[in-house]
Amino acid sequence: MHSTALFELGKMMYYQGEKERAYKYLNEAITMMEGTDYDLKYDNLRYYYNTIILYLLWDERLEESLEALDKLEAVVTSATGEETHISGLEEKELKRLYANRAVALARLYRTEEADECYRKFLSLSDSRDNYLIIPYLFKRGRYDEVIRLNSEREREYVEAGDTINYYMTSIRHSLGRAYFIKGDYKKAALQFERLAALRDSLKDREQRSAAIELATVYDIARKDMQIEKDAAKLRVRNVLLWTVSAIVLILVFAIWRIWRHHLIIKEKNRIQTRTIEELLESKAELEKEKADALATETAETPEAQDESSDFDRICQLLHKDNLFLDPELSRDDIIRMARVPKNKFAQIFKENTGMSFTEYVNGKRMEYAASLLKDNPHFTIEAVAKEVGLSSAQFYKLFQKRFGITPSVFRSNLSSNALVEK
Repeated sequence: MHSTALFELGKMMYYQGEKERAYKYLNEAITMMEGTDYDLKYDNLRYYYNTIILYLLWDERLEESLEALDKLEAVVTSATGEETHISGLEEKELKRLYANRAVALARLYRTEEADECYRKFLSLSDSRDNYLIIPYLFKRGRYDEVIRLNSEREREYVEAGDTINYYMTSIRHSLGRAYFIKGDYKKAALQFERLAALRDSLKDREQRSAAIELATVYDIARKDMQIEKDAAKLRVRNVLLWTVSAIVLILVFAIWRIWRHHLIIKEKNRIQTRTIEELLESKAELEKEKADALATETAETPEAQDESSDFDRICQLLHKDNLFLDPELSRDDIIRMARVPKNKFAQIFKENTGMSFTEYVNGKRMEYAASLLKDNPHFTIEAVAKEVGLSSAQFYKLFQKRFGITPSVFRSNLSSNALVEK
């Protein structure tokens, strides 16, 4: 089966014009078949070799065709094992073989060998494949033989009442060509005229057959179409039903997911708001304790003010009158007021807060803004932004970055938390 499939693939490749790949597959199929013990091995090999020989002669690969003919002769003349004997098959195959060998040798100008093959061809009685020798006869200039053989074939088809076929077109063509080469232009013209009429008849017959076949196919197709149409309606109805059901389920699931996501976000915002409130309260207490301790130390030992750390002095300045809210406040102003070395300023903040001066100030502004939002529910977001020295856009961006929620969400959750606590 593999060999047969490979051979058919090779034939397909040949007619598609990929001849080198075709010959590769054809030869692989032959090698594979030769190595099997398939019941019809020799029958397949005869078919394989005759096909590839035909292709090789068409492509003028004459030496290769002679090699294939030698292998075919070995198959034709060898024992065929348990294959069913077909009367006359060997003679038929030999006659075909001698005809093809004569053609190949004649084209290679090995005339004596070609003529010997022709004599062997004539010694066999089967006349069904006489057309195979015609290319040899043309090559050797034996036009009378071409005329004789084709005339005999023509009589056979006329007696059988079968003159409208493709075999007759090759007969007419060969006769016309032979008469033309011999100079008998009248008979040549008659044959070519008959050839044209025959081709028209074949074309007309093919068209009529095609029309009948088309009508039959159309009738069957019309019935099949009606059946398919009814089936399609049923399928469409089922598909629509399933589609609508699926869409409804998807919508329900999507709405549930959105609702659930909204609840989760709402709960997260509420928790975050509570966390911010606790943060503000703890920071307020811490700063109050720190301020009280510093005031006590200053009251007891006035020189302690001078001994406080650079960072503490900076923090005192920033919190004094809420200086960190001043939009005009600059880094240089703080350095000058706190009497801190300029080259150590950035390092002081990094070591004590892990932030830059700008990040620290913005953090303080956001904490103050959160307190304003909590303690002054009547303040607008814009008013709070202005109070901390920022534009509304800057305020929204910094607040969300600092606390993870927007000012408006923070304010709305303040009310929700208050209701929950009540």
